[in-house]
Amino acid sequence: MFGLSNYESRAYLTLLSKGIRTAREIADESKIPFGRIYDVLSSLEDKGLVDTQESRPKKFVAKGPKIALNNLLTMKKGELQSLTDKAGVIEEKLSSLHSTKPEESLFWSVALGEKAINRYIEKISEAEKELHAIINIRVAARLPQKDIIKNLTNTIGQLCERGVSVKVLLVGVAPRSLEEEYLASVAKFFVALDRAEVKHTQISTTAFDVIDGEKVLIKVMNPVRPDEFFAWIFVWQKKFAMELNTTFQELWTSLNSKNGFSSLFSH
Repeated sequence: MFGLSNYESRAYLTLLSKGIRTAREIADESKIPFGRIYDVLSSLEDKGLVDTQESRPKKFVAKGPKIALNNLLTMKKGELQSLTDKAGVIEEKLSSLHSTKPEESLFWSVALGEKAINRYIEKISEAEKELHAIINIRVAARLPQKDIIKNLTNTIGQLCERGVSVKVLLVGVAPRSLEEEYLASVAKFFVALDRAEVKHTQISTTAFDVIDGEKVLIKVMNPVRPDEFFAWIFVWQKKFAMELNTTFQELWTSLNSKNGFSSLFSH
């Protein structure tokens, strides 16, 4: 399947249809010899098809068809032109297998450093219904590359085009901060998100995102340099996501202006 070995295909399809599994469960359900299963899963992780939870025992979960196919296409670009032509049909077929996780299931993973920023953008692109995002504007201003902000806003724009409901709350927006030229230029990228609902507040709070009401991304700041992004924690549990969604909605409702951020730059 798509340049994967027989064992890789069987392991990925098992995870896609069964949900969170240990290596032993994957081996048993996909009829892969247990002595080979960790090599197979490691290969799938390297190819961007599965996420790993570093627990005892380790647990694994399949990335969604859209992200998995995109990662394969990137790796095989040029070599897999025929796959590009068929990606839409393949995604539709795989989506019919994609398991909806039980409310109390739990999966988590962690990403650090610059790699975490790119994986964060990948994660939010998985949203199918709604994305509620809290972004600290001062932290965004200190990201290592301006291209990251462009990629983030482009991704949010693409979600809006797909009909995903997007609410972006920019926190830590103090009037004096707008005197900084770079900070203002970063903020203007978010103003361009005319299809998303954008609000701002001077309040500084923990930055997190809720994806489709069941997945959470918690952004962790550097304790030495609080304005610097350090890592994110991905948690897939519906109950936890619903609690954070309630927190987001309460803060969102407490703010009066909708899409009022652009007014800060009207002068």
